[in-house]
Amino acid sequence: MFARLLTLLVALLVAGGVAAQAVRKIPADAPKGRLTALQLPLVTIDGKEFRLAPGARIFNANNLSVTPNLVPAGTPVRYELDAQGMIRTVWIVDAVPGVERSGPQR
Repeated sequence: MFARLLTLLVALLVAGGVAAQAVRKIPADAPKGRLTALQLPLVTIDGKEFRLAPGARIFNANNLSVTPNLVPAGTPVRYELDAQGMIRTVWIVDAVPGVERSGPQR
């Protein structure tokens, strides 16, 4: 009885860790650029001005949603446009995939 309970507990702990490792799904055809936020809802990507669509989402490197004012100017991104040419989704990408950016050095 105790062995079964212990096995179940271990299985649940392992399964929880696997679910936390979500992979970002960026479309292969999503264009690349460098984003600079202007006054909402305007942004520029590589010098071209775009409007953010209502409900537009910006995801950081950890796949968390952020607001445009938290994105530093010139940040490398991949983005997706809607049918009206407004930005629907933005993914912040690192210059080197798989490498975490470190904080300021002291």
